[in-house]
Order: sequence, then C-alpha cells, then structure tokens
Amino acid sequence: MSQTAPRNLISALILVNEIFDSDDESTDSENELYQDEEELNEPSILTTRVSTVSRRNVPKVAGYEEIVTERMQDYDFKTHFRLHRSTFDLLLGKINIKLQNQTRPTSRCSPNKMLLITLWILATPESYRSVGCRFGVCKKTVFKVIRRTIDAIYEMASTTIKWPGATEAQNIISANSSTAGFPGVLGAIDGTHIPIRTPQHSSGTYINRKGFHSLQLQVVCQHNLKFTDCYVGQPGSMHDARVFRHSEICTDLQNSTLFFPEDSHLIGDAAYPLSDRLLTPYRDTGNLTRYQVRYNFKLSSTRMSVERAIGILKCRFRRLRFFDSPDLAFISKSVIAACTLHNFCIDENDLHFENSEELSSGGAATINSGNNIYNSTVTARAKRDRIARLL
Repeated sequence: MSQTAPRNLISALILVNEIFDSDDESTDSENELYQDEEELNEPSILTTRVSTVSRRNVPKVAGYEEIVTERMQDYDFKTHFRLHRSTFDLLLGKINIKLQNQTRPTSRCSPNKMLLITLWILATPESYRSVGCRFGVCKKTVFKVIRRTIDAIYEMASTTIKWPGATEAQNIISANSSTAGFPGVLGAIDGTHIPIRTPQHSSGTYINRKGFHSLQLQVVCQHNLKFTDCYVGQPGSMHDARVFRHSEICTDLQNSTLFFPEDSHLIGDAAYPLSDRLLTPYRDTGNLTRYQVRYNFKLSSTRMSVERAIGILKCRFRRLRFFDSPDLAFISKSVIAACTLHNFCIDENDLHFENSEELSSGGAATINSGNNIYNSTVTARAKRDRIARLL
C-alpha cells in the first residue's frame, strides 16, 4: 500500500494538470474533441487517460500571424485566405466585438488570429492539428476558435442573405431579362451536395444518388451571384423537390404579393415542381415545339447564374467539398457562414478568383433529375406556355 498510494497521487496530479492546461498539445482523436466534460469524468475513462498522459512540448511555427499581417502581399493573402485584405479588415470590424466577448483576457488568440484560423479552415482541407501548428496553438484551441468565429459570422446571415425589397426586385427582373430575354425572373433556385463523413446515426439516409454521404444545400441566387435564400441540412438521399417542400421558400411562394411583385417568379431545373412562382423547363420527350425548345434554352441560359454562384462558393471555400466532422449541426452552420461570406465579398466587389477554370465543376454534384414528383397546376402550365410564345 505504501508504494501504490504515491503512484496514484502522482497520476491524479498529472491528470488534473492536463485537464486545466488548455494550451498543451492534445493527443486526443478528432472524435474525442466532441466529448462532454461529464463523459470525461467517468471512472473508466479517467483510468485510461491517467495511464496514457505524457507531457511534451510540440514545436510550432513561430511568427506566422506577424508574417500574414505585416509582410504578406494582398495577392498572396487572398490566395491563402480567399478574400482581399481590405475585405478581411471590414469583416473583422463587424465581428470583432463578438469575438472579444467570447475570448478570455489571458487567451493567446486575438480576434485577428481567430478569423485567420477560421478562414484557413474554410479555405483548405487541412486538419486542425496542422492548422494549429501553423498558427502556434494546439488542436483544442483551433476546435474552440472555429466554432466561436463561425457563430459570429452566422449571426450576420440575417442581414447579408436576405430577400430583395420592391425596388431591388425590379432591378433584378430587368437584369435577368437583359441576359437572355426571359421575363419576370426574380432568382434562380438549385441544389448541391456537401460531402460529409459517414454519420454516426442513420448513415444510409445520407447516401445520395452518386454513392457518397452528403447534406443538401439549396440556394436562390440573383443575377449578380448573390444568394437571397439558403437552406441546408437535409440528408443527401432526399430528392430536390422534397428538400424544396421542407424549406421556407416553399411557404413564401404562397405570399405572392409580398415576395413576388408583378407576377414575377423563380426558375429551376426539371427536378422542381412547376408552379405560378417557380417555372421549370418542358420535359423533352422528343416532341417539343420550337417555342418550347427556345423556352428551355433561354431558361437554362438565365439560370446559369446559380450554377456559377455554387461553383464560386465551393472554389473559394474548399472545406465545402468535404467536411470531416461528426457534428452535422456545426457543418450546416459552417455552410451558412460560407454563404454569408460569399455575399459579403460580392458586396465589397471581392469577386474575381484565381481558379476560375474550376467554376464549371462547382455544381457537378447538383441534382438534375428529370422526374418531377409533383403535379403542375393548370395556371402554371398556362403561364409557361404564354411565356414560351412570347420568347
């Protein structure tokens, strides 16, 4: 007993020291970062962690934040962080107070560093460990930073991703009409897949028709590539029309005078249900008239804006090409945050992107099924025929 007691005391002291020292390098797996503190207090887990604790100093890159802030050229800054330095400064000014309120006075992470880490995570597929090494913090710190910053950006969504008012709606309709001559278009709707790791529960429902696990992202886009509505979170196996039915925009279609002035409408592909406020192409069975063929061509030309917007979004924030996280709620919030940043960059005229040749692949995961699972109304078909004859 005299020899066992000191060993237990030393092991307990090491454990307590490790739990309260948040700046040490963690040897936990990615999944352990999501465990609750109550789970860590279970005796079986304590016994395992006491026997595997090893205090060590892990070398990290020194002064990288100073290099980025003071010496990196704007072109290189955008290459790494996906937006111009001036846009970064404006964004930091909007969320600086929120980040300060969430940060301890003794924290090594300033709001500037927190935003840099978050943009790096969204822009690259790097692991938390490698990003932490780059910015001189541990993996657990990166885990906390990314969530706090995503929360701050997510709160901007309500003012950055919004439905156009009456005056703006008229400008959008005029701009879309000048593109291909298609009248009354207030926006284009489309969906895309956000690839994810295999979920822990009901994983089969997240397998899409392409054979990988994903979440559905549905967006409505203007002619200038800005999103006016974003909806994410439904499993990948769900049909586009069903995703649409679950989204708020489906309810908004009923409020025609409030959201769709002067008989305006959205346009979508054949996967969506035809209605007075959502026009879709004619199904090509080989017997289309020349008016219907021209209608399909002009509709497709006008809705190219939403495919290009999705391409730019995934090209700018490559984390959206695969999320290696078990937290589906966090993934959904991160996707909305990325869409918010997309609109923020457009507002600041920060649109040009160096990898523009990749834009055509951005919507590759978009569902374009020709099987419409809803019955179109008589008035909707009449409206589509009338526009087809006008074109």
